[in-house]
Amino acid sequence: MNARLASIRSYLKKLFALTLLIFASSLVATTARANPPGFAYCGTYGSYVLLYKSNDNLEELGKLRCGEKVEVLSRYFDYVQVRTLDGRVGWVNWEQISNYPGAPPSKNFGMTDPNAKQQAPVAVALNNAAVVKMRNQRLGADVIVAKIQSSPCDFDTSPAALQKLKQAGVPDKVILAMVMAPSASAPLPAPKEPEFVDVKVPGGTQIDLELTYAASSDEATEGRPILMTVAHDVVIDGAVVFRAGAEAHARVATLKEPGFMNRPPGQLTWTMDYVTAANGDHVSADFYSKDAADNPMSAVMGSSGPSWDFKKGKPVVVAAKTKFHAVLNKKGIVVRVSQADAQARAAADGGDAGGAQPAGANGKP
Repeated sequence: MNARLASIRSYLKKLFALTLLIFASSLVATTARANPPGFAYCGTYGSYVLLYKSNDNLEELGKLRCGEKVEVLSRYFDYVQVRTLDGRVGWVNWEQISNYPGAPPSKNFGMTDPNAKQQAPVAVALNNAAVVKMRNQRLGADVIVAKIQSSPCDFDTSPAALQKLKQAGVPDKVILAMVMAPSASAPLPAPKEPEFVDVKVPGGTQIDLELTYAASSDEATEGRPILMTVAHDVVIDGAVVFRAGAEAHARVATLKEPGFMNRPPGQLTWTMDYVTAANGDHVSADFYSKDAADNPMSAVMGSSGPSWDFKKGKPVVVAAKTKFHAVLNKKGIVVRVSQADAQARAAADGGDAGGAQPAGANGKP
């Protein structure tokens, strides 16, 4: 009886161990499966793809360049979670992610897509051993040369290797074809440069801005955003950190209606929020003024923005394209830009970090 119980216990232990082994194998196989790649798809008229922090409130995290490669992590209904090459993780509408650069989007991202392109078989490069093998198989010199000329090659044409070929009975005609093969004299590929670089933005960097539309005190409410754009490229250490046309946001700080008989008059004041960097980051900024530049505390407390007085029935209107100047007072700002942006040069009209001219003391146009 005891022997039978011991046998049953041994069997159950073996069964339990086998179950754990199968489970662990399936877990390892699932973990080892690589996430499929994807590419930002802008369509016919788009210039970028929006990257969101989450898939519920759709708060903007940044922008993806057309064709930018990402790693597809997961999917939730109409949105996919992706990881960019610089490590940002966010959500994108599935209709803006494709399997290949410039290709129309696919819901399957190349995993089970029947229309996905199949990779062509990779041809094995010929080497010295392959040539010696063909010679031992008594193939003619003309046949071996034709094979060399029609195949990718990776020959060792050093003096010692050529001597070994000669000792193996390889004809001079074949050896000459090996020496003349493109890869035999091709230079070594240059080391790959990093795809992204970190650019440190100096404190006090000034940026020229333009008002996107005409803004009136009649339409103003406290907290209402004021949309602007960067007037020209801002280049720091050879990298375009803020692109011309990038969004910049200010907002209405205070709005005081005129008093009785316009005494005191009404007052409209703006404050600066942020400027969008080349990688989509929102970098905090302040309006620039000479008074703020002369006050060292403005870098800590921030500076007041432009203000206008107005009367009843005579609203103040700030015209579209009005120039303003922003300044990045915070120190230690780092913007990660692509290698292509890092190799860009300043435009001929002088896009640099300190090229903005000071605005007036009250910032009025």
